[in-house]
Amino acid sequence: MRSIVILGSTGSIGTQTLEIIKEYKDINVLGLACKSNVSLLKKQIEEFNPKYVYTQKRNKELESMYPNITFFFGSSGLIKLTSLEEDYEVLNSLVGSAGFYPTINAIKHHKKVLLANKETLVIGGEIVKKYLKRYNETLYPIDSEHSSLWELLDEYNDNVDEITITASGGPFFDYKIEDLENVSKEMALAHPNWKMGPKITIDSSTMMNKTFELIEAYYLFDYPIDKIHAVVNRKSMVHSYVTLKDGSIKYRASIPSMRDPIIRALYYPEIRYPMRHMEGNYIFEKIDENKFPSINLGIKALKMGGLYPTVLNAANESAVYLFLNDEIKYTDIYKIVNKALDYFKVDEALSIKNILKYDKIVKDWVIKTYGRGER
Repeated sequence: MRSIVILGSTGSIGTQTLEIIKEYKDINVLGLACKSNVSLLKKQIEEFNPKYVYTQKRNKELESMYPNITFFFGSSGLIKLTSLEEDYEVLNSLVGSAGFYPTINAIKHHKKVLLANKETLVIGGEIVKKYLKRYNETLYPIDSEHSSLWELLDEYNDNVDEITITASGGPFFDYKIEDLENVSKEMALAHPNWKMGPKITIDSSTMMNKTFELIEAYYLFDYPIDKIHAVVNRKSMVHSYVTLKDGSIKYRASIPSMRDPIIRALYYPEIRYPMRHMEGNYIFEKIDENKFPSINLGIKALKMGGLYPTVLNAANESAVYLFLNDEIKYTDIYKIVNKALDYFKVDEALSIKNILKYDKIVKDWVIKTYGRGER
């Protein structure tokens, strides 16, 4: 029986993955990792009986309750969990830059990586590709957009000229620019189509999520950035489409659920879910880049190259944190990210060490410069 370690087991992707594993009963849950949702983690331990468990902070109560489990915690815990000698796969659904090095480490240790952590490729796509080549490994994407592109490219391959991912438009697609000044945390967390964690939900509302997905597609599928596009499909039924060299368009449509992308990554190349064609008159709309400047910020960082995508992500992570903590306005998120890209003059080489270094430097700078209150 195959075994898997799930990083982010108590989050949206992690819990859905465990539901699928429970249904199919053909994958052993070797390890679970969560940040702080210990109450849900306990339930998962009882149900799936993992051999290894990670929590961000040491939890002596858990250790005493489950003496047969090996527990990891702290900055080195995720590294240990992705370096075990057993034969297993790693599903990385961590949030933020915390997911970057565990992906690298899993690849180094010849683990199949199912990737739901966008930031891995945003801040370190070039390095990840080098490691994949060096260790002869492959990433299996879980985002619905990249999963459907994966299917389309499998089918149409060399006939594809351009690729396009879709966005829902979020809760503010019809807002005027001036109305965004008064957006509250509660308003931004009310996504019309998807149920996600708070950070990703905010990123979706600002379109930063889509920016990250464009960068992901750039590294996953090796298309020039000017051949990768994003449009809005408000119902979130079409997740991507490809434009063929003859000008025709092929797309995949399905309900807005992460179940199919998770199953595809878990069982590829086997098809474990019904291939269904959904009829519909699907409408695609342009993204207003003045209202949602995230796309341009992402392209700016990618073209600046080197460590600037790290600056982009780190500034966004801290700005979203400040917004969720009621310390800045919604529109300040864009302003802070843009300011960070202009403020930091980064000419050091792109490396794992420097990615981790500047991730911390930029986050600390944003908190110190724009935050208020005790930490």
